[in-house]
Amino acid sequence: MPATDTPEPRLLVVEDERDIAELVAMHLSELPAQVTQVHDGAAGLRLATEQHWDAIVLDLRLPGLGGLEVCRELRAAGKRTPILMLTARGSELDRVLGLELGADDYLTKPFSLAELMARVK
Repeated sequence: MPATDTPEPRLLVVEDERDIAELVAMHLSELPAQVTQVHDGAAGLRLATEQHWDAIVLDLRLPGLGGLEVCRELRAAGKRTPILMLTARGSELDRVLGLELGADDYLTKPFSLAELMARVK
């Protein structure tokens, strides 16, 4: 692959299930991208507000601060970083609520890694 001056996209994965976080990070790094993982909502919110990210993959059920609250806080702070919610909560109401709070996309578990990669691209 030829070298370019374009930096790799920076992706933040906020997922408390470490095996899922590792799997997601491993595959997203193949885009190529720089992937950072955190495993609770407070850490995710802190990193999301303190640093620049090209996209955030955000679980809903997180210890402490939940993903919906993280999303709401980021949007209230004026952060427009694309957010893909990744969650086991797949009802229509959950999807609509996530999108209304500012998520850009919503993918339910179990999920296809190929679909996740396509959505993040």
